[in-house]
Amino acid sequence: MRLADVSATLDFAQKLKLRKRLDDLRTAHTTGVVLSEAQSQPCLDIAAQSGLVAMVELRISADELTRSRGWKSVVSRIAHTASIFARHPALAGYILDCEIGQDALRAGGLENARRRVRGVVKTIKGRAPEAMVGIKVRPETRALSILEEDFLYAEIPALKPVEIRDFVVALHNLAEARPVVIEFKDASPGQDEAVAVAFGTGAAGVVAPPVPAPVSHDWLGVRMMRASDVMPFVTLNGTCPPQPPKMPMVSVVICAYDAERTMRACLESLRGLDYGNFEVVIVDDGSRDRTADISMDFPEFRLIRQPNKGLSVARNVGMQAARGEIIAYTDSDCVVDPHWLTLMVRSMIENNFDGCGGPNYAPHEDGWIEASCAASPGAPCHVLVADDRAEHLAGCNMLFSKAALAKIGGFDPQFTSAGDDVDICWRLLEAGFKLGFSPAAFVWHFRRNTVKSYYGQQRGYGRAEAMLHQRYPERFNAIGQIAWRGTIPGLARTIPGGSRKRVLWRTASAGAQTLFDPGLTLARVIPQTLEWTLLSAFALAASIVLGVPLIAAAAMLALGPIWALYYAWHAPLEKSHESFAARLLIAYLAYTGPMVRTMTRYKTRAKALTGLAGADGVRQRPTIDWLRRTVRLDYWNDESITRDRLTDRMLKLFARSGHSAIVDAGWNDYDLEVRPNPWTRIELKTADEEHEAGKVTNHVLARIKSTRITRLALAAGALSAAVAAIAGLPEIALGLGALTMAGAVCIAAEMAETGRIAHRATEQCATELNLAPLGVLVRQASGTQAVAAARKPAGAQLASQERTAD
Repeated sequence: MRLADVSATLDFAQKLKLRKRLDDLRTAHTTGVVLSEAQSQPCLDIAAQSGLVAMVELRISADELTRSRGWKSVVSRIAHTASIFARHPALAGYILDCEIGQDALRAGGLENARRRVRGVVKTIKGRAPEAMVGIKVRPETRALSILEEDFLYAEIPALKPVEIRDFVVALHNLAEARPVVIEFKDASPGQDEAVAVAFGTGAAGVVAPPVPAPVSHDWLGVRMMRASDVMPFVTLNGTCPPQPPKMPMVSVVICAYDAERTMRACLESLRGLDYGNFEVVIVDDGSRDRTADISMDFPEFRLIRQPNKGLSVARNVGMQAARGEIIAYTDSDCVVDPHWLTLMVRSMIENNFDGCGGPNYAPHEDGWIEASCAASPGAPCHVLVADDRAEHLAGCNMLFSKAALAKIGGFDPQFTSAGDDVDICWRLLEAGFKLGFSPAAFVWHFRRNTVKSYYGQQRGYGRAEAMLHQRYPERFNAIGQIAWRGTIPGLARTIPGGSRKRVLWRTASAGAQTLFDPGLTLARVIPQTLEWTLLSAFALAASIVLGVPLIAAAAMLALGPIWALYYAWHAPLEKSHESFAARLLIAYLAYTGPMVRTMTRYKTRAKALTGLAGADGVRQRPTIDWLRRTVRLDYWNDESITRDRLTDRMLKLFARSGHSAIVDAGWNDYDLEVRPNPWTRIELKTADEEHEAGKVTNHVLARIKSTRITRLALAAGALSAAVAAIAGLPEIALGLGALTMAGAVCIAAEMAETGRIAHRATEQCATELNLAPLGVLVRQASGTQAVAAARKPAGAQLASQERTAD
């Protein structure tokens, strides 16, 4: 709290009185005070004697912040204050109070103000390296926050509880791993509830004035004072954050495999949870080390041992064994915060979420190589569609209601090491459930701490992306990367052009300010992709062969390393490991990691694609229209089997075999669109002719088309050849023309293979449904063969490939 009635000079009696007052505040659960610059000289020593910490507030006026005149004197004054109190035992840090409104900030230039404040922060840290520094913002000036501050400090007026909660959540997303401190500007009758809401939403500290005493209506005007009238936190009774209104039982499930290195730290952190109604279920998934032995040292936790069956199976086993109505998942290489369940359950109850998650942060690493691997891209992350709404929750920090998990059938067993969290979140969203986010409910997650294990993790993510692409092709972009509909907090600033947040200066809420990360389109990240690197290398080789200037191709190839160096410069590396070598290693991993991930994704998809390569099950020759590039097949059945069943069977087959299939919404003249590769696509169209006695003729037409990327590439090649010819460069024109023709031949071959895939897939599904072919027969299928084919499990040829992909 603030000491508004304490002057800058104190005599001995006033110091004794202040000491007694600070002792009483500490007894009533107040841990610190905020001092003005003038109060700091006499009060810091007294605060230290009372066992309190103090934050010193340094004021900067709007004129000083926006005008050049006198700025040096402001910096000099602040530097002098920081030097005087450096290493004082009671000093926790400094608060920079920039007294500027939204309009003045916008008129004077936001970036100019942030640059000046950043300079002041660096000046203070240079004089007092152990002191924390934060910038005091208000709802209308949140954009003034910078990455260099150690904590976020916000002053808010009297707001409704739901408005306080939303504001604190937004600040947490802006702060990421840094603490958030809230100050209530004015006392109000509902201040007790406001303070509880702020702490319950995860605020690390609250600065509040004493609650005013209500007017006495007694005829003598006599009223007994309560402690809460002068001490703002006494009603909390030291419970921060307060417990949620309801405390349903939570089952914490830990799935472990060879987790000896981190298992003990994980289980000890679970012992320290402050939530009063939880159990811990440990599923040892066939570990070969001392994981089970370490778990037995915690007899209050339940241990289940099983042969190695993969992460999703282990999660389902834990779900079945859980007794709680909420199931919390964290990993064996995580250390949870003591308030983890308290904050998460409160968020689920207050917002009626069916699932909820939180952030995960990398803990301290002893070596610079380990720290560099931890700071490299590719760590588990959450994806937000709003401040407290999520599209994806990291698997190491997620809670779900047991009823919601049971309704969608739990986790998919095919995801044995990664991708299970993405799949479960997307399935819950498609089923109509709500996923929330509690930014203060964090866990410490040990990252892969060697280069080898880092690459192993990226390969696992690549396999998971290939498997997810089979089921959710509409959620991927043109080159096979997940196209998130939300944003990953903090990612944009590691990509060139994404460091500045977008600011919504005026909204319906009076003076409130909203900040957005710039959207990450494919164009922003494509220099980091394997496809761009191969294209650039090809362009460079072609330039050398054709004798054209290498500048353009070399510039294309250089963009990848430039993007990686930019990431390394802005990566959140621990200060204790800051060095040129560490940053260089991060750049190397940022450049090669996505390529390893992409190569694994293509390898996994290529293995799955071989499932339709054989000719087994082909019974009739298709009717081919070479001009229209169509393949037609016709069937007969007397069991009322319609095209809907055939289409559904084909959709499932394509999904299992790695071909992304999208059901048309009704705006096109086809039923399914299949994309077996980046260059071609299949438009499948079906129709029925109904006859008497339940007899049906099924017609299937597959149109083979090129993709937009193919057309653009061929058009660019042809245009380049034409321009070279017009410019009087016949050799270059000839070379470009030859390359374009060679590309066209390759595309034609791909289209022919795509037609064969459509033919074989249709024949396999028709055989499984026992549909009789009406075209020219390749071989006569006996009734026994037809029945055997119908009983053969769909995609049986792919079983070995799927196990390999897992």
